Amino acid sequence: MASIQMADIKGVLAPVFTPVDDDGLLNTRVIPEYARFLNKHGIKGILVGGTTGEAVTLTLDERKDVLQTWIKEAQQFNIKVIAQVGGVPFPEVLAMTMYAEMTGANCIMTLPELFFKPKTCEQLVSYLELVAQAAPSLPLLYYHFPQMTGVDLNMKDLFDMATSKIPNFKGIKADFEVAKEFANLADDQRIFIANHHLLLPTVYGLDSSIATVTNIFPDVVQDLVKLMKAGDDLRSAALQRKLDELVSGITAQGDFVPTMKAAMQLVTGIKVGPPRLPQIPLSDTSVARIADHLKNCGLSLAVSEE
Repeated sequence: MASIQMADIKGVLAPVFTPVDDDGLLNTRVIPEYARFLNKHGIKGILVGGTTGEAVTLTLDERKDVLQTWIKEAQQFNIKVIAQVGGVPFPEVLAMTMYAEMTGANCIMTLPELFFKPKTCEQLVSYLELVAQAAPSLPLLYYHFPQMTGVDLNMKDLFDMATSKIPNFKGIKADFEVAKEFANLADDQRIFIANHHLLLPTVYGLDSSIATVTNIFPDVVQDLVKLMKAGDDLRSAALQRKLDELVSGITAQGDFVPTMKAAMQLVTGIKVGPPRLPQIPLSDTSVARIADHLKNCGLSLAVSEE
């Protein structure tokens, strides 16, 4: 069995979008360009198949195709790959987990069971054990997102129980209000902040994140963390306000993933396409408003909103 390492899976990671064509078909041809962009901007870790990646809208074969393509492209840049394997049905969760290990992912992350939802930490840990056993050589992270999953258990209790029972359990992804409870961790464990409010987490010593904005504004996110670590409170606060303003203006135009995919294409020129059904693509008017907002914030767009 390979050693279970978290040492190189840290810092600012990008939860990558799943590129699709205008007709909703996968467009993995975009991924090489996407990987080069992230590498150019210093991003050395990604999450494939998270909320941003719309994994629950993909078939098992599509999820495998996306993950395999990302791993192939990421390896040449030494970008670490976390594969989010959770979803439904459970046999596909296990199949995706085994595929992630076989294909060369560096780590796995899983949502909880989404239909027969665990009601206790014991039930959730039992679920995590089954997932962990399907890829015993890989670190396992739990994806805590109660707003979407409806599973909202005490994460400190879960963390302690999972650590004691699952050899390859290595941490969680969660919003700051949960993550701040875990400032003191073992060297081989990690808490990843899930949102773009990065200033306060850094104060708590939590400098690893997996936030959608990293795809669009990788330099801003990394500069914010660097300034905070350097103790430059004034500049870091100003940069956090700028990031907040960028995000609020984008998401004011619709649901999170559709608006962020539109912003990604406008800012970077990478054609990640519309959201996958059943999410509804933005209207041309909404995309134009996002473009105007970005320009008003002083950004030069890579592509026209048309």
